Amino acid sequence: MNKDVVRVLDHGKELTISFDDCILYHGVDSIGGLALGFRMMQWAINEMSPNVAPDRETISFKTAFPGPGLRDAVEMIARVVTRGAYTVLQEIPVQAPEGVYGHMYFEVTVGEQTRRISLAPGALPEEFVQTGRAIKAGNADEHLKKRWTELKHGLSEAVLGANFKDLIVVHP
Repeated sequence: MNKDVVRVLDHGKELTISFDDCILYHGVDSIGGLALGFRMMQWAINEMSPNVAPDRETISFKTAFPGPGLRDAVEMIARVVTRGAYTVLQEIPVQAPEGVYGHMYFEVTVGEQTRRISLAPGALPEEFVQTGRAIKAGNADEHLKKRWTELKHGLSEAVLGANFKDLIVVHP
């Protein structure tokens, strides 16, 4: 698997999408979630369509974590939000770690195949979750805001540099 790109078809034309392309679409504010969404889609597409770039129209995505970075990476790659193929789950069928909000549970479908995954315990550092919650609640001074930015960029680097299989639990 090429860690640098995701390949999909759009109306018969193969598109090669990089993480930098996702940054151009989303920006860097939620870069940790952006990296997670990019790597998750890359892993899922490789798992379910290893030899052929799948058509974007065949991809759908469900999650219990509605973070903007994750959503935008998945949208950039598969246009799931635009096509109405993106669902935020209120309930999940398995235990999954909590995120800043929601749970780190995901279902990616490519064609007739679906992969149900959650983040592995410890893949999302507790400091990240607690700092993010403090920021979202408005309980942050300048030091904490700076730390939050550092944590988001650190998470992005960790996710992009990791073997993605080490970050997830695959559910039946």
